[in-house]
Amino acid sequence: MKYRASFSFTAPAVTRAVAASAAAACLALSPLACSESTPDPLVAPEAGTTPTLATPSNACTDAVEAVYGDPGPLAVDPAARGNIVRCAKDADVSKDAMQAKLTELGYVGKPLSSGARVYRIAYRTERGNEASSPAVSSAAVYIPETPRADKLPIVVAARGSRGQAANCAVSKLDPSQKGINDDAFRLVYPLVGQGYAVIVSDLAGYANFGAPGNPPSAYAQAQDVAKSTLDSGRALKKLFPVLDDKVVLVGHSQGGHSALASLALAESYGTAAPIVGAAVYAPLWLSQRSWGAILSRAVGKDFPIDKSSAAAVSVWYHYTQAELLDGPGEGKKLFAPGKQDALESFVKTTCWEGKEAVLKPQGTFADEYFDPEFVRTVGQAAVGIFGGCDPADARCAKWLKRYSEDRPHLAGAAATTPILLAYGGKDTTIPPERMKCGLDRLAEDKANVTVCYDAEQGHGTILSAKADYVSDWIASVALGAPAPAACAMGAGAITVACATPPPND
Repeated sequence: MKYRASFSFTAPAVTRAVAASAAAACLALSPLACSESTPDPLVAPEAGTTPTLATPSNACTDAVEAVYGDPGPLAVDPAARGNIVRCAKDADVSKDAMQAKLTELGYVGKPLSSGARVYRIAYRTERGNEASSPAVSSAAVYIPETPRADKLPIVVAARGSRGQAANCAVSKLDPSQKGINDDAFRLVYPLVGQGYAVIVSDLAGYANFGAPGNPPSAYAQAQDVAKSTLDSGRALKKLFPVLDDKVVLVGHSQGGHSALASLALAESYGTAAPIVGAAVYAPLWLSQRSWGAILSRAVGKDFPIDKSSAAAVSVWYHYTQAELLDGPGEGKKLFAPGKQDALESFVKTTCWEGKEAVLKPQGTFADEYFDPEFVRTVGQAAVGIFGGCDPADARCAKWLKRYSEDRPHLAGAAATTPILLAYGGKDTTIPPERMKCGLDRLAEDKANVTVCYDAEQGHGTILSAKADYVSDWIASVALGAPAPAACAMGAGAITVACATPPPND
């Protein structure tokens, strides 16, 4: 289990400050990314007019910072899923600016055909706890100036690992997080630049961060991430009703997990429209007991914090799950005495880049961060080769159940939906022996998967190498276009066996 360098993430936009005036924010931070003239905030279309991609259904006159503020009282209401709570007009991004950024990042696809109009919104969703607590999620919306077709699908882009703190939200694109922001550009700019309308959700928990009843986004908790992801599609459709009644999911790394979890849960939770395809880059479709298994030094010794991101992810995963599912203050109790305050502060303040420096003083290996009894029981059981939980240990059984539920099976419509999986042979974040575990699980579910393998690409560069191919693939499943030619190499190029422990369940 060797997750090297950065785990991943995904998103889009230009570096910009949170400011009421989109034009002022754009000029202050990155004139290259601004269009030549930033339009005034749009007003809602007049009654009786035909909706178009030029006229959102909301006036979008909120200040940008309001998107991340208190949404006011919320009640459980399934009919409200995807309703727009706040909408702000952001700085537009020119075609030339997107092309320049993608060229810098190694994009090899055909030239872009469109610039983007950008919005930031807050929309209604639910949390992944038993109460399905009402919540909001913030998101960035990218609308093409030159649409690819008269009727566009709803493209939902799922971002990857960024950290769970408020400033880690992908819609904010904190300038200190350059590496993962670059992956965001790689993911979204080719989509909107090739004429698709795209929404990228932060996931519930980032907006109104830290407020009572609003725990942090639960890392890779299937229900929590899927609900926010699926409801982002509803929000995009409500903001631009002219979009077609088809949804396409796109995700990278942790976002690949979000996309596949959303596909698995779509029939039970519902979507804006039928999901006609899912394209995932290097998806984190591993057994989620991996985050417990590295608490055993027998496994965790291979993942010191200065060489791997797995220990940081284990902290994020366990803390945020406990806060959402067990209640406020429960996440902190999982950590070692004397380190609880420091580790809770890490979760609440630290994003992807810089995590090693913050965690290193607390220990080198994941087991040093957690309460020894949690390590002895849950960690050892998660490995799967030292025996299971003591029958009397309800906490151990609870966590093993959570690990299992966080990689749901694809069944029904989810198993027949076309899935394109792009992966690079030089990925050291999710190396081939781990990706094979994900592929084996998809094969077990008899999922409709096509693998596009590139031996020379890594965890982030696979985006630059295959983004153009993904755009054409989306056109084939959503617009009736011919399917792109098969990739030169597919799943058969990954010849290694799934690495265990932990078991691939």
